[in-house]
Amino acid sequence: MIPRTAARPLSLALLATLLVSLAVLAPAVLPQARAEGYNTGRTAPSMLVVDGSGSMRADDVGGRSRMDVAKEALSTLVPMLPEDASVGLMTYGNSDPATAASQEAGCQDVKTLVKPEGLDRQALLGAIEGVQPSGYTPIGLSLTKAAAELPEAEMRSIVLVSDGIDECGGPPPCEVAADLAQKHPEMRIHTIGFKAEQDARDELACIAEATGGTFADATDAETLRDELLVKMTRAIQGYATQGQPITGRTSPETAVDLAPGSFLDVLEHGSAAIDDGEGFSRFYRLQLAEGEIAHLTATMVLPGGGGDASSLAQLRLATSSADGVDCRIGEVQARAEADLGQGPITAAVATPRLGETANLTCFGQDADGTVILEVERTGDPALEEAVPVELQFFAEEKVALDGLPPAAKYVRPQEPLAVATDGEQVQPAFSFASAVQDLDGPMRGTIIPGEVQFFRIPAQYGQQVRAAIALGEFEVPPGMGLTLQARMYSPLRDDVYLVVPPSASGEATGVSTKAAPKTTLQVNQASPIQFRNREDGGTEARTSFLAGDYYLQLAVVPSDYSAQRLFEVPYVLDLDAVGEPAEGPELSGQGAVVDRSAADPGAAPQASDGGRASDGGGASDGGGAPELEDPPTEDERSGFSVPPVVWAVLGGLGGGVLLAAIVIGAVVLVRRGR
Repeated sequence: MIPRTAARPLSLALLATLLVSLAVLAPAVLPQARAEGYNTGRTAPSMLVVDGSGSMRADDVGGRSRMDVAKEALSTLVPMLPEDASVGLMTYGNSDPATAASQEAGCQDVKTLVKPEGLDRQALLGAIEGVQPSGYTPIGLSLTKAAAELPEAEMRSIVLVSDGIDECGGPPPCEVAADLAQKHPEMRIHTIGFKAEQDARDELACIAEATGGTFADATDAETLRDELLVKMTRAIQGYATQGQPITGRTSPETAVDLAPGSFLDVLEHGSAAIDDGEGFSRFYRLQLAEGEIAHLTATMVLPGGGGDASSLAQLRLATSSADGVDCRIGEVQARAEADLGQGPITAAVATPRLGETANLTCFGQDADGTVILEVERTGDPALEEAVPVELQFFAEEKVALDGLPPAAKYVRPQEPLAVATDGEQVQPAFSFASAVQDLDGPMRGTIIPGEVQFFRIPAQYGQQVRAAIALGEFEVPPGMGLTLQARMYSPLRDDVYLVVPPSASGEATGVSTKAAPKTTLQVNQASPIQFRNREDGGTEARTSFLAGDYYLQLAVVPSDYSAQRLFEVPYVLDLDAVGEPAEGPELSGQGAVVDRSAADPGAAPQASDGGRASDGGGASDGGGAPELEDPPTEDERSGFSVPPVVWAVLGGLGGGVLLAAIVIGAVVLVRRGR
């Protein structure tokens, strides 16, 4: 076991680790849909606005000038930005002597040093080094110009660092921010006050609140460096969608072929009500071989909730035969807008094993293996907004079960993971695709109420995942209630049953508790992962049948989504997988068929203007009757011992493996909180 690593200041060693982590984020790793006018949420264009006024010359930061410290922090930040980020740089007060001598001229001196067109690290570093503080502080004008420089996108952000208050007259910066928020509701302004007096801090906090951004105060070099990392990460990070671009058709007759793997499509619009027949559907054609099971999931990424409990969103998976007969295999997931802050909506189904049941039209002995999948979006949250949908098709071929451990019939209690008090600072992520991989010790971060963060834990057959969460100190606004939620998903994005030790009663939709300072929560996967679980396991075990990456989804859900929820809740999270590795099949997810008539999965999805488009379980495996499992004894409560073996590595669905965490210092914030 590697020793636990305590939290520590940024260092060269950490920087090297971060750069290695960032290397996996090259665009070639994960194809993305990039339709005109539609951002899949991978990154958001951002403008960094840095105070270059004369007050930044003050030597009051450990004997160094504010500007020298700011330059050092910015120079540390630039190498850590993701490759596909679009980051620009703007300054005010960075004036020549003649301009700095005139308030009228100085209050118009806002310069764009680097445009937010991709990521030019050398240009950013050179521009930062060249800033010479001398002039005035036109904050309001800089915000207006920064907004004008940013390209149109579904998400975009401004990060403002200032040590003082606007001294140029005109509309107050907070009014400017409110006007920008009305004109550009998708834009956020995050602010940092550096050695700022109270009136300046109030102004900067007001700017952030007006746009749904966040404010922080920094008084020393280390805090400024960390807050810059927080704000810029927050600014550029969106929901990292996963998959090869595909365009499903709008009728079952023209359904596009879908091969096993991970795909990304777009659902153009919702509808006035769920189940009203006016939503938007995509259709795909699957081809199954005899003995195969199709595991199908769809994850719909909607904007964060606004607190409306009567506005409903629904995602529906349905299957039919090629001639239109309902296969009666599907799933519906609905959620109120007030609950969209609990994460993306995921629906998952597994078909019966093809050809092993005599009387099933789609999957019986006479079926030809052709299945039509419909993915439908209905409901009025983000009604006219096109949203991404991630699709996964995992083809499970038939394998011999001789010699495999028996299915888990009961909840298998494990000792809870100890609650940690500190850990290594990490950047949590907002999606399955970018989920933070479990470290060898506790992780430290912050989460904003209404935000959802994802963590990834590799687990082998025979193991169970455990998690321990501890909240730090924070202040809850009067009248606001907070709920801490933890939810677990399998490698196939099925809900996994969790238990809160010592209870043996499992919950499929996660566990929750009141969130308050010093709150702790310990949860365990209800049963060990065994391949036989899906068909022969108890209720709590059936989705824990495949080794691979399991996902913990962490959320702090507020009682209302007003601006007062925009504060950080510190936490320490520890994860592990306990138990002796056991034997299980190595499945690729590609099934046993090479050619599924899907060599070209379709063109990249194109978002429209939001107009309406015109155009189970399986049978016995035949591998012999599994052994019956006795109820766990008292001696077995501390672990499940089985013979070790190499565990299965998932293919096609492992985008999360390739997208390791960007461990750059702190937290990423609101995906789309509005």
